[in-house]
Amino acid sequence: MTDPHNTSISPAVNEVKGYSKPSHGLFRFIPHAWVPYAELMRLDRLSGFWAFYWHYLIGLGFAINIPPFSSDIDLKALVLLAAHLGLWTTVFRGITCTWNDNQDQDFDRQVTRCRVRPIARGAITTVQAHFFTAVQIAVGACILYPFDASTFIHATVDGILLFIYPFLKRCTNYPQVELGFGLSYAIFLVTAMVGKDPLTPLFDPSLNLSARVSKVIEAPLAQSAACLYIAGIIWTVIFDTIYAHQDYLDDLKAGVKGLAVRLGRKRTKPACYVATAVQLYFLVLAGQLAGFGAPYYALSCGGTALLLARMIWVVDLEDGDSCAWAFGPGSRYVGTVIFAGFLADFYSKRYGY
Repeated sequence: MTDPHNTSISPAVNEVKGYSKPSHGLFRFIPHAWVPYAELMRLDRLSGFWAFYWHYLIGLGFAINIPPFSSDIDLKALVLLAAHLGLWTTVFRGITCTWNDNQDQDFDRQVTRCRVRPIARGAITTVQAHFFTAVQIAVGACILYPFDASTFIHATVDGILLFIYPFLKRCTNYPQVELGFGLSYAIFLVTAMVGKDPLTPLFDPSLNLSARVSKVIEAPLAQSAACLYIAGIIWTVIFDTIYAHQDYLDDLKAGVKGLAVRLGRKRTKPACYVATAVQLYFLVLAGQLAGFGAPYYALSCGGTALLLARMIWVVDLEDGDSCAWAFGPGSRYVGTVIFAGFLADFYSKRYGY
C-alpha cells in the first residue's frame, strides 16, 4: 500500500487500473499538472455540486420570502445572488471533498469506485492536499468578504460539520445524518447573506447566553428555519443512503459504516418512505410558521413528496447506475421543485397573484 504521508510522486503512479483522465469541460484546457487538483474539487462530477447547491438555492428561496418581504430584490439581483452562491458552492465543495479524500484515502484504495481518486492513486500527496485545502479556504474567505461577520461564522460552523463527516464512517452507522447537518446548514448562511438571519440574537452581546437562546427558540421564523433545516437533513439522508448502495459490497469488506450497510438492501426503501413522510411534515410546518402561500405547499411540499416517492420506487439498489441516477438527476428534480415553490410564492406575493 502506498504510504499516505510520502511526499514524492512517481510519474507512473497515475497509471492506476480503471483510471482515465477526464476529457470534458475545463479538463480539455487545463494543464495536466492541474488535473488531480480539479478532480479533488470534483469539477469532473457535477452531481455532487448540485447536492450542495440546491440547499443554497432553497435557503435563498426561504430568505426572500420570510419577513420583512424582499420587495427590493428583482430578477437581476436574484440571479446575481444565485451566481455568487454558485461560486461559493464550487469552492466550499472543493474544500470539503479535498479534506474528505485526505482522511479516507486508505478506505478509498479498497473501494472500486474510489481507488482512482487523486490521493488514493498517488497523484497528490497528503501534504499537498492539506496545502490545497488551506488555499481553497483562503479563496472561500475572499468570496464571502462582501458579507458581514455572521456569514463567516455560519460558514465556519458549516465547514466544521462537514470536516467531521469522514471520521463518523469509522465509528457510527449514521454519517449521512451528520452530512445532512452540514449540507442543510446552508439555509442559515444564505439568510445571513441577505440580512435576515433567524439566529441573529445569538450574536447579541447585550444579552446573556440563556436569553439569546430563548429569544431564538421562541421566534416563529427561527422555528420555521429549523423545520426547513431538518427537512434538508432528511432529504440528504435519503439520497446519500441510496447513493451509498453503489459501494455496498465494497463497504462491507472495507469496514466502512453507513446507513446503507446498517439497513441493507431490503430495509432501505421502507426507511426512505418513512423519512419522506417526516420530511413532508417539516416542510409543511416550516410553511405554516413563516406564512407561506399556496404555491409553496403545492410545489415545495406536494411536488417533493410525489417525486421522492417515485424515485424511491423506481431505484434499483443493486444497480450502481440506478443509485447514481437517484443521487444526480433524481435529487435535482426534488431540489428544483422545492426551489420553484419558493420562487412561485415570492412572485405571487410581489405581483399580487
